Amino acid sequence: MSAASLLAACAPAARGQAASAFPIRRGVNLGNALDAPNEGDWGYRIEAAHLHAIASAGFDGVRLPVRWDTHMDERGRVSAAHMARVAEVIGWAMDANLKLQLDVHHYETLIADPRGHTPRLLALWRQIAERFADAPASLLFEPLNEPNGRQWDGARLTDLQSAVITTIRQSNATRTIVLGPGNWQNIDALERWRPPAAENIAVSVHYYEPHDFTHQGAEWLGAEAPRFGRDWGSEADLRLVQTHIERAASWGARQGYAVQVGEFGVNRAVALPQRALWTHAVRQACEAHGLGWCVWDFAGAFPVFDLWRLEFIPELRDALFL
Repeated sequence: MSAASLLAACAPAARGQAASAFPIRRGVNLGNALDAPNEGDWGYRIEAAHLHAIASAGFDGVRLPVRWDTHMDERGRVSAAHMARVAEVIGWAMDANLKLQLDVHHYETLIADPRGHTPRLLALWRQIAERFADAPASLLFEPLNEPNGRQWDGARLTDLQSAVITTIRQSNATRTIVLGPGNWQNIDALERWRPPAAENIAVSVHYYEPHDFTHQGAEWLGAEAPRFGRDWGSEADLRLVQTHIERAASWGARQGYAVQVGEFGVNRAVALPQRALWTHAVRQACEAHGLGWCVWDFAGAFPVFDLWRLEFIPELRDALFL
């Protein structure tokens, strides 16, 4: 049986989008840009033309990972220049008729020291929320990317998320807020976490399984970069994707939350046909189970767009849309 046939056989019939469907159905992360210590440090700067190319390709939204802590003072005040740059990119997305999911990324000192940095995070979100209080409902807020470690696997994460929600709601009464579980937002952490009781909350999980496949040859991991040792795409491989994505969908249905796979992708060191096959499998599983998706990433280490040719990589574009 071919890989494509097996994918179709494994996938249940696609369900209609419910009223509570995740707002972004087909998204792409603008990774390795504003989430670098300074935009451009990791290879590229976001341009208005990028947003229009994304919209023209058929995406309906983008996720904007932003590193804020390197642009804040000790009390959490964000530099005016950084806030203005984020606002510029949001404006470009809105001009292109794209939804945008605004994220706090790489706040590693908060992850390591919750008590010491929670006041700064709340101060940050007070500023973000006030700055964009009048933005369209197509702007979503995501308070914290990939909480991880024992200190974030339980009630402490829910307590922090509740405090951020309270802060945001002071100026944004109805805006959608996107939350995720601990353990790097892995699907397996959903059962150990409950979102705070609040209105207009959606849930995002991340998916890079098997990690040894998606991260093989990752330059930033150096000698610790994993090796997979075989081609991916066996019947067992494909069924495991279905099992994982179905688990996230089932959790969302039981708990009453719209769910998104907010990151998934394969490092550029992996052969392109393998990248495309895995990407297609995950994307198809998300759609079969009614989940929104947002591929990682636009033009960083897991690129779906060729910055030199100024076009989407055909094999990956097809994996995402065909």
